[in-house]
Amino acid sequence: LGLCLSLILILILTLIHRYIHVIMVFWSFLAGVVTFYCSLGPESLLPNILVSIKPKTKSYQQELFPLGHSCAVCGKIKCKRHRPTLLLENYQPWLDLKIPSKVDTSLSEILELVLENFVYPWYRDITDDEAFVDELRVTLRFFAAVLVRRTQKVDVASLITKKLLKVSMKHIEIITKARQKVKNTEFLQQAALDEYGPDLHVALRSRRDELLYLRKLTEMLFPYILPPKATDCRSLTLLIREVLAGSVFLPSLDYLADPDTVNHLLLIFIDNSPPERATDPTSALVPFLQRYSDIRSKKPSVLKLELKEIREQQDLLFRFMNFLKQEGAVHVLQFCLAVEEFNDRILCPELSDSEKMMLHEEVKKIYETYCLDESIDKIRFDPFIVEEIRNRKIIKSVPSKLIKEKGQHLEPFIQSFFNSCESPKPKPSRPELTILSPTSENDKKLFNDLFKNNANRSEMMEKRHNQNYFMEMITVEGVYDYLMYVGRVVFHIPDWLHHLLMGGRILFKNTLEAYTDYYLQYKLDQVVEEHRLISLITLLRDAVFCESSQPRSAQEKHKRAKKTFEEMMNYIPDVLGKCIGEEAKYEGVRLLFDGLQQPVLNKQLTYVLLDIAIQELFPELNKVNRCCKYRSLNEKNVTI
Repeated sequence: LGLCLSLILILILTLIHRYIHVIMVFWSFLAGVVTFYCSLGPESLLPNILVSIKPKTKSYQQELFPLGHSCAVCGKIKCKRHRPTLLLENYQPWLDLKIPSKVDTSLSEILELVLENFVYPWYRDITDDEAFVDELRVTLRFFAAVLVRRTQKVDVASLITKKLLKVSMKHIEIITKARQKVKNTEFLQQAALDEYGPDLHVALRSRRDELLYLRKLTEMLFPYILPPKATDCRSLTLLIREVLAGSVFLPSLDYLADPDTVNHLLLIFIDNSPPERATDPTSALVPFLQRYSDIRSKKPSVLKLELKEIREQQDLLFRFMNFLKQEGAVHVLQFCLAVEEFNDRILCPELSDSEKMMLHEEVKKIYETYCLDESIDKIRFDPFIVEEIRNRKIIKSVPSKLIKEKGQHLEPFIQSFFNSCESPKPKPSRPELTILSPTSENDKKLFNDLFKNNANRSEMMEKRHNQNYFMEMITVEGVYDYLMYVGRVVFHIPDWLHHLLMGGRILFKNTLEAYTDYYLQYKLDQVVEEHRLISLITLLRDAVFCESSQPRSAQEKHKRAKKTFEEMMNYIPDVLGKCIGEEAKYEGVRLLFDGLQQPVLNKQLTYVLLDIAIQELFPELNKVNRCCKYRSLNEKNVTI
C-alpha cells in the first residue's frame, strides 16, 4: 500500500512538473475572472480613451454685479488692498463687446420692430420727442449685452447633455406611461397632463397663468438685465415688463411649442446634407448695438442733465459729488475736470516750449493716474485712447479725442444721479399699465385654437407622485444612459441587448460622452457663424412680428408632419431595426413623433427647459428664490 501511494505521488509530481504552466494559466485566468467580477460593477467606468478630446475651457470674464462694487484693479468684490469702485461694465455691459456688422444690423432691426409695434403706436399720439425712446433703446441695448455676456460664460454643450436632455427623458417617460393608458392618439395629451399631476409647470394651468408667470419671471430678472437704479422708475419697468412678457416672450414660446415648428426643427436636425456655406465674406466687427442706441432726438432732453449744467450749479455739483462717492466713481469726475483744464490750455493758439513741456508732464500724469493697470483710479478707456496718450501724441490727435471722451463715462452716472434725485413713487396696488388686460376683448389675444387654455386647471391636482421605470437599476446620467433609457422605454429592446449595452457602458460611457460634448460644441460653433445667426434672428423676427403674413395651411402642416415621421424612421440605423424588430422600431418612432405633435405638452417641456436655462444664465436666482413655483423636474432622478 505504501509503495502504491509512493508511486501515485511520484506520478502526480511528475505531471505537475511537466504541466505546471498549463495549470498556472488556468488558475490565473480563474482568479482574474473572480477579481474582475468582484471589483467591477455598474458604477465602474473606464476613463475616456479619446485623449485628444478635452473639455473646452471658458476664458475668464468679469461678472456683472449691477448692485455691488468691485475693485477696478484686481476685480474682486471684497478687496482689502485697493479702493473699491463701481465697474463701468455694470453701467455699460457692451464695453469690449463686438459682433459682425450684419448680425448687429439684424439685431437692431428686430429691436426697432419692438419699438415700432409696441411703443410708437401710442407714444406718437403723446409727443414727437424722441428722448424717451432713446432711453428705451439704451435699456434694450443693456439687456441684450447682459444676455450675450452671460451666454458666453455658459458651457452650452455641457448644459444640454447634463441638464436639458435629462428632463427630456422624464418627459418621454410621462408620454410613455400616458400612451399605455390610452389607445387613441387624440387623448394622449390629456392623459400625459394627468400623468404629470402636481409636477405640471405652473404656467400650464391656464393661458392667464402663463402670462402672469412670464410677468413675474421678467420682474425677477430686472435687477440683472436693467441698468442700475432703472427699477426705481415704476412706469418704465411696467412698460418693459408688458412688452417683453405679453408681446415678445408669449408669442415666441407659442411659436416654439407649435408642432409645425417642432417638425421643422426636427427636419433641420436630422438632415444629413452638409450645412450651407457662407456666400459673402465675414463682415467687420463693430461695437455691440452702438448705432442702434445712438441718440436721435434733436431737442435737449429733460430726462437728463449735461455735465456742464451740473458744474455750473454749486448745489447740484455738491449733490452729484456725494452721489459719486456712494457709487465709488469720484475719480471719473476728477478725470473729466482734469481733461477739461488740459483742453483749455492746449487749445491756446500760441504755446511756448516750456508750456508744451508742462502740458507733456500733465498728460503723463493723466496717463499714470487713470490709465495704468496698477493705479487705484484706473478707468476703462477704449484701447486706442490709452495708446495715444502713452505715445505722447498730444499736439496732433489727443485733444479732439479727449474732448469727445471726457464726458462719455459720466453719462450713465449722470442719468442715475438724475433718477436718484426723484423721490420714489408709492407702489400701486394694481399695475398702472397692462397691455393684455383681463377683459373679454383681450381674451382673444390670450386664447387660440392651438393651445386653447393650456391644461385648463384652476389649481394643481393633488396626486401621488408617479414612480419611475426600472427603479432597481442605476440612475440615468449622461448621453450613454439616455440612449439606453430611450431604447428600453420607447423601443423595448430585448434583454440580451440591454445586458450587452450595460456591459459596454463600463467601457464606452465616458468616451461616448466626451465625444458627444465635442461634437455638440462643434455644431454650436457652426450655428453661431455669421450667416446662420442672421438666419436664426430672421426666423425669430418672422415668428413674433409677422402676424399679418399668410399662415400655413392645414395641408402644408400635414405634409411636413408626414415628412418628419418618414425622416425619423430613416434616421434610426437599420441594424437597430434588425436587433429589435421592424415593428418595435416603428412603434417607438411613432410614440416619439406623436408626443411631439401635442402643443400643450411641447409647451410644458419648453417651460421646463427655459427655467433651467434661466437658472444657468442667472445663478443669483438660485440663492434668492427659485424662478419657478413648481417641483423642478431636473431635480428628479430618471432611472433605467
